[in-house]
Amino acid sequence: MFEPRRIFEMNGTVYEHADRRPEFTGQTIRRFTYGEEPQVIALVPLVKGDTLEIHGYATHWTKDDVDVAWTDDGGSQYTCWVAAKDVRRPVAGEWHGRYLPH
Repeated sequence: MFEPRRIFEMNGTVYEHADRRPEFTGQTIRRFTYGEEPQVIALVPLVKGDTLEIHGYATHWTKDDVDVAWTDDGGSQYTCWVAAKDVRRPVAGEWHGRYLPH
């Protein structure tokens, strides 16, 4: 199938996200209403084992994981499944992401 882009640039630094793909056996995957995806702050796993704080949107979720979408410095769009414990809603004025075109 199609391989998602994993190498992106944020604030002048190049990163590669770990493309974590959880096992969905028996889990229901739900999608947020198109155009109403909530803003989130997520700790996206990187290939070197660390994480990077990303300000993006939650597009899908299961009971354990959230699919987070964001844009990099060049405006390219990326997605990555993140453990739900590593995703949170921002408080007022905290979110500094970019608009995602639909």
